[in-house]
Amino acid sequence: MITISRKIVEEMEKHAKEEYPRECCGMLAGKERTITKLFKTKNIAESEDLYELDPLEQVKAFEEIDRLSLKLLGIYHSHPDHPCYPSGLDRSQAFYPDTVFFIISLLDFQQPHIKAFRIEKGDVIEEEIIFD
Repeated sequence: MITISRKIVEEMEKHAKEEYPRECCGMLAGKERTITKLFKTKNIAESEDLYELDPLEQVKAFEEIDRLSLKLLGIYHSHPDHPCYPSGLDRSQAFYPDTVFFIISLLDFQQPHIKAFRIEKGDVIEEEIIFD
């Protein structure tokens, strides 16, 4: 179970729509199991079915996370034309095993759908989201 504010969810959905038809991506930080901070990052892959966080923006985000005494809790990205479920590529590139992966689907552009997953050794486990 992970808690996230509706405001941060709205920011993620907005980011996904702004980047459409490319995937968007970013980082989520907080304390315990509560996300309190969003870091939008550029998708340097600039792709409709792949994301790669900009390494320089990642470093800046990690510096800010440390400065604020937070912890990386999540990575998010969009699936512009696919459902909310980690692709094979998503599973193979889940480099932060203690992190929850949020996927925003824009299959219904007006009503984006969001789900969260833990990816452990390639296994996908859906995570319950509490919207605060």
